[in-house]
Amino acid sequence: MPLQLRATRLPLAQIDLNDDTFALTIPDAPAADPGLEASIAEIGILHPPIVQEKANSLYRVVAGVKRLRAISTTRTACDCLLLAANTSPTETLAAAFAETRASRPPTALEKALFLNKGLRWLDEEQVARRFLPMLGEKGDLQQLRQHLQLLQLEEPLLLALQNGTLDESVARDLAEMSFIDRMTLFDLISLLTLSVDDQRKLVTGCREVAKRNGTNITAVLDDQDLNAILNHEASTPPQKAEQLMSWLADHCSPRQQAAEKEFQAFRAQFALPQGVTLHHVQSFAEDTVTMEVTFANREQLERLWPSLREILVDKGED
Repeated sequence: MPLQLRATRLPLAQIDLNDDTFALTIPDAPAADPGLEASIAEIGILHPPIVQEKANSLYRVVAGVKRLRAISTTRTACDCLLLAANTSPTETLAAAFAETRASRPPTALEKALFLNKGLRWLDEEQVARRFLPMLGEKGDLQQLRQHLQLLQLEEPLLLALQNGTLDESVARDLAEMSFIDRMTLFDLISLLTLSVDDQRKLVTGCREVAKRNGTNITAVLDDQDLNAILNHEASTPPQKAEQLMSWLADHCSPRQQAAEKEFQAFRAQFALPQGVTLHHVQSFAEDTVTMEVTFANREQLERLWPSLREILVDKGED
């Protein structure tokens, strides 16, 4: 059955902005949104907030608390959509999530909070059956618990997950680690503002090296050369990130990295002209070397081909 919503104008003093019963953000998430404030100042609120009456002539926010906070210092009233007071908590929660989903894809944290709040009124199996399909997922308990696992993370990680600076898959990996390993990796991700790809490489690589060395990730990262990279005052964060990835590659595949450096030295001795490159076989499985020559045009190839052909014929006869 469609929700019963009625448009009404309410004094902001009667709307409890601190009631987070149906809020899909963590309590300490940034309240101010300059971009939203500027947009509202220019064209107004396009999508009215949804509220629901509670005791003492007050209203709780179901959806749109950021919009309400954005106007709280400049207005005294707001046009809202009033949700019927007899709407069940689970249907009200579903409305809060649907309103978010209608405007943009919900974040991993919003999904986790949505499911976790459902546990106030339903058990795990009921939440999985009722709410996971709204996420486009099957009502599976394991999937539910994977979402809820994110909420075990510390507040700085949750904020980073909410604002998109921490990748969801990386956050799940961090949730399975010890506190010290998790925070060591997160501090490094934050310090260098690592891309999603580099975040995944960092976590995967550090896990691999720690397992191979029989130690923890914090010990792996407590490296003199790495500290020199991170503490180099003249280097920018992108430069440090690039050097970190190189350092990690050396530690993940030391033999291949050594072979790569040896090949680079081998290639340098030829002082190859522009347009000529040397390649080795992937993973150095063989000692075969390939030379690639780029010609400016067909005429250049035709002019040089007789000499090249003579060299290639001699090579074939060796």
